[in-house]
Parts: sequence; structure tokens; C-alpha cells
Amino acid sequence: MNGDVAASQGPALPAGSAWYQWYHVKKGDKLSEIGRWWYGRPQEKWWRRIWLANRRTIGENPDQQIERGEWLKLPYVGFSYHVEEKDTLPQLADWVYGDANMWQQIQYFNDWIKGRDDIQAGSWIWIP
Repeated sequence: MNGDVAASQGPALPAGSAWYQWYHVKKGDKLSEIGRWWYGRPQEKWWRRIWLANRRTIGENPDQQIERGEWLKLPYVGFSYHVEEKDTLPQLADWVYGDANMWQQIQYFNDWIKGRDDIQAGSWIWIP
């Protein structure tokens, strides 16, 4: 990530919502580096939170180049997620927590979900 990241901290970031803050992508930014800056942790499960919160903007491949000028949502910890075709709770749990067996954590915060395969594309869920 270029040296401009430090200038984006604090009040310089545009207001987001109760669950995210906006981030303006700069030339050369990568999700892994934004995740390290935002969460202070380099592990994949942290930058995947950013990808999932912005999947409709970034696309299906989190390794693809993010575009300079895009605005990304940086989730504080939990975030609202738009379920895509073929998503499963175990898959989401693996991406977010690094453990597919933690899918019940997501189910717990979305009490309308009755089981591990009970999510529908197009619905919104909360991922803690």
C-alpha cells in the first residue's frame, strides 16, 4: 500500500455506518494490505471480511486487482452481507473465521436461518 494510507486514518475517512467505514482505494492498494492496516492483522480471514462486505463491487475473485478510485466498506468487526448464489454457511465461516465448523456462529446472529443450508441468494445476513 502506498504511503497515503496513514493520511486516511481518523477523521479523514468519510463516515460510514454503525458497521463500516468508507475507504477510498488508491493506486497500488491490495486487500491484504488494507486488511493489515484496518485490522492490524495480516491473516487472510481479516482481508476476506473486506472482500465479503464489498463482493458486489470487487467481484467473485478477491485476488483480482481492486481499482483506484473505488470506495470500499471496511467493516468494524461484524458486517451485513448479501448472500450470493452457491454461498453456504460453512463456506462463509471458513472465509471469515478460518473454520467452516463455526457456521453456527453466523446462524446464531440470524435466528431466521434454520440450518447450515438454509440461506437464499439475494438475502442479507449479519456476519459477526
